[in-house]
Amino acid sequence: MNVASISALILLPLLITGCQNKASQEVSSAASDTHSRQVAAVIAGTRYLKYQCGDTALPSDKETEEAARAEACQRGWQLADDLLPLSEALFQQLQQNSLTPAEQCAELREALQPFLTTLPPA
Repeated sequence: MNVASISALILLPLLITGCQNKASQEVSSAASDTHSRQVAAVIAGTRYLKYQCGDTALPSDKETEEAARAEACQRGWQLADDLLPLSEALFQQLQQNSLTPAEQCAELREALQPFLTTLPPA
């Protein structure tokens, strides 16, 4: 996985979600799947920063998931009940990336910065 792939994995969902209307509306199954994948990607990227990049300022995995779910709820999104399997699969993909750890950490920090600022302290 190269820089473009990581950017697509993290940035595209964030950009798309930034344009979503927060008004209540019925969410289709496809939209729910997309939203679940976006939230799982944010959780996986944050986990990578914590465990692979050594970012000790990040909260526990549970707090990260709760914060991501809270943001999704504010947007009126319906998510899968259990995001852990999807988040774990994305985390494994990030670990198998061909970028150097320093490059990948920098890419993820930049892509996730809007979410990271909303997290509670570790």
